[in-house]
Amino acid sequence: MPDANHHPLVQYEEVRVRKILFPGENYDGWMLNQRKPAVGDTGVLIDILEMPGLPPRYVVESSDADGITIFLSEFDSEEIEPITS
Repeated sequence: MPDANHHPLVQYEEVRVRKILFPGENYDGWMLNQRKPAVGDTGVLIDILEMPGLPPRYVVESSDADGITIFLSEFDSEEIEPITS
């Protein structure tokens, strides 16, 4: 049953990494990460990958102040949370 306080993840919103469930290499599927994601990192949810029979995966891009990608990684829903104002 969904949590009444749970905010659904929405494409293009800012999110925070709340936990890391897998080894670092699992987060570099596009082979362009400058470093692996860490708890507390923020980024933008740029895509939601959905396949029949599987839970959705969430693609998050984190960039530095110059717009250079730090990481582009896929996460499970429990690994990220929306940043609410």
